[in-house]
Amino acid sequence: MKKENIYVDLPENVVNIISKLESDGNQAYAVGGCVRDSVLKRTPEDWDITTSAVPQQVKALFKRTVDTGIKHGTVTIMIDKSGYEVTTYRIDGDYEDGRHPKSVEFSVCLEDDLKRRDFTINAMAYNNATGLVDQFNGIDDLNSKIIRCVGNPTDRFSEDALRMMRAIRFSAQLGFSIEDQTYAAIKELAVNINKVSRERIHVELNKTLLSDHPDYIMMMYETRLTKQILPIIDVVLSGRRSVVTLTMLKISPKELVLKYAALLNDIPADKVTETLKDLKLDNNTIYTVTKLVECSKLVIQEKEPSVREAIYKYGKDIIPLIILHQETILKAKEISTGIKMTGGKNHIAVLKRLYQEIMDRGDCISVKDLNVNGSDLMEYGLKGPIIGETLDELLHIVMENPKLNEKETLIAMIENR
Repeated sequence: MKKENIYVDLPENVVNIISKLESDGNQAYAVGGCVRDSVLKRTPEDWDITTSAVPQQVKALFKRTVDTGIKHGTVTIMIDKSGYEVTTYRIDGDYEDGRHPKSVEFSVCLEDDLKRRDFTINAMAYNNATGLVDQFNGIDDLNSKIIRCVGNPTDRFSEDALRMMRAIRFSAQLGFSIEDQTYAAIKELAVNINKVSRERIHVELNKTLLSDHPDYIMMMYETRLTKQILPIIDVVLSGRRSVVTLTMLKISPKELVLKYAALLNDIPADKVTETLKDLKLDNNTIYTVTKLVECSKLVIQEKEPSVREAIYKYGKDIIPLIILHQETILKAKEISTGIKMTGGKNHIAVLKRLYQEIMDRGDCISVKDLNVNGSDLMEYGLKGPIIGETLDELLHIVMENPKLNEKETLIAMIENR
């Protein structure tokens, strides 16, 4: 992967932005993750541009702009419904809070901008006229599959403690190893992760869990990051069950709630809730993961009424997740013990089939699915709480036998009560 042979297929909008900046006498390059991903033949999530033009010059050249971070030199150029962040070359001042620079000085030198970046693979720039600018040998590290800090890793992680989690996240996403000095610096400075907000931490943790190598979270344990941010997970990853936990993480479907359920499966449900709340995850994720762990040993009988009752109790959206989580547990046991869990796998296959048949038919699994309602019951003289109690009673009868969900039949049941 020689530098002179590297071509990055820049999107038309990016080419046009760079051209417009250059035609006004400025330098401009695509920079960072978009260049890295393009070289790796991955599709970039977004395209960032770095330029010698100051923000006011950028704003004057383009019709639609948003001051997304103008204090730090960033203007977002809007083209149709897409946004492209354009940031002036800059030199960061001291990072007094271990997260943000106290001041920013604009520069006209591309190298000044590249050397403040976190990792060599993220410190490459490209435009069609110059080609690849790689002053810190990011291409060599891409070839060697290594995550390495730009310059002194202790300095980079002291500037921004979140970079420690980003190093492990990139490693997990790309399947790269972390260079020895960089890894040692994470161990040395792990306590500084407490300077980072829980919201920022869970974003990096989520990306790690959803990567191709979620088991690389073990590096967060080995570097003592989890000891700082998630002590209870530190306990899980240090115990004898860690091998099974890591296996579950690797084989569970790429859905965040299932990844967290795999990670936290050996923790009491109330501790799961507490841990995820501390991470500042959203309420739906917290509820769902807690329920999956709570129901990890739930036994649903291989009968339609039992499956309908489970759907009623836990919700039609969560039952498939419970089944998938139990399937992950079963597969992990097979891998760790070498023993085929044929009975358990057959049971799960039956539950999947019954659930799908019930959903495809549209069986009654809630009061709103009944062919009678509160108004119907009021016509027969029912009042107050007895209406809800009667509807609930009828629902359970119908879940046992869906054929009874006919208005005349249900009314007859009321009359005969």
